[in-house]
Amino acid sequence: MTPVPTEPLPGSMTVPPLFGWENILLILIVLVAVAVAFFVATAAGTDADGRSEWQAGLDARSRDRGDPAADLVEHPAEPQPATPDS
Repeated sequence: MTPVPTEPLPGSMTVPPLFGWENILLILIVLVAVAVAFFVATAAGTDADGRSEWQAGLDARSRDRGDPAADLVEHPAEPQPATPDS
């Protein structure tokens, strides 16, 4: 016959504080480590040529909007002809 286990003292914890959360915590730590490794590898792999090609592509796609204030100086608004009152 097995002996009867003694009751824990009142107020003592019978379940570990992270019971059931160990797996979730482990998965989160692994995901953060993978994300950090990805960003480090991405930052280390950038070169000036790739960045300039990327910038050239963006420049080719964007429209030249110019400076609106400079546009007014070059092409001032023409006065509208006065209309006779009826």
